[in-house]
Amino acid sequence: MHSLWVVVLLNSRQIEVFYTIYKEGSLTRAARRLNVSQPSVSNSLRYTEQKLGLKLFLRRGKRLIPTPEADILYRYAQEVNEQISQFNNVSRNLLNEQSGYINVGCTPSLGLRLMPSLIKAYLVQAPEAQINLVNLQSAELESQLLELTYDLVICFNPEASGPLQKQTLQKGKMRLMTPPGFHSTNANLNINDLLSAPFVRIKNLKSSDTFESLDSYLNRKGLDLNWVVQTETIEVAKSLVAAGIGFALIDDFNISPSDLPKNVGLYSVTPDITYEIGTLRNKEKPMSLAAQKFVQFVESRSEADLRRLISSQNTAQ
Repeated sequence: MHSLWVVVLLNSRQIEVFYTIYKEGSLTRAARRLNVSQPSVSNSLRYTEQKLGLKLFLRRGKRLIPTPEADILYRYAQEVNEQISQFNNVSRNLLNEQSGYINVGCTPSLGLRLMPSLIKAYLVQAPEAQINLVNLQSAELESQLLELTYDLVICFNPEASGPLQKQTLQKGKMRLMTPPGFHSTNANLNINDLLSAPFVRIKNLKSSDTFESLDSYLNRKGLDLNWVVQTETIEVAKSLVAAGIGFALIDDFNISPSDLPKNVGLYSVTPDITYEIGTLRNKEKPMSLAAQKFVQFVESRSEADLRRLISSQNTAQ
């Protein structure tokens, strides 16, 4: 005797209702979250259970307790819900393409030091261009780029993966900012000699050698630094070092001896910790002609061009 297997298909709305009931544990709260009536949520759940041939929830007073079958299905419903959310974000971003703006994402430090001069130089040759500039940390930028939010992302140590296409603009090495009162006759300091010293940690930094987090890279090299404060921006890190709180590792693109706070030192370090500045584009994103021209302009800049732009921005400040 053969078993008869029936393929049961639920639509995305029924999956969303099940997912919301599971999270809220109540038909009333689920209805409020979905902005529909409680009877419609109850009917949807009843229909889902009938189609699946499974009991998904047990009543305990006013609460709904998931069955073991519901626990299993929830994991898959969560993935479906995330996919639907991403689909909606992508479609919304495609609609926003009609605005005419070139959408550019960059990290806060590049937004302060590189982008003003870069955009100014571009507007000289394309004065009609309109640019929407958003500052976020690299991980957030890469995540939103997958949702087609930006035409171009400029960040530190970008990673090409899946539809994300990378181009390196600049390479360099990390330097060590030292607090007031610290002096050395050596221009190059070994981090091993400073393991007990307090350090200011700039979050989200990565090494371009392996594209792992800076913490992981240092730990793998046996360098367990004494982090006492952490911050997300280079500018705040500079102020913390200037206040005598500790040392900080910083890229040599964003800082030079001429723009250091008073009495703050700057040294090369051993072992070398490298970084890259580069662009990321989503190959699946349809770009306007204006966006294509801006991307070509940015990606054609040489390292010397970028250094000159940074220098001109420092002079302006």
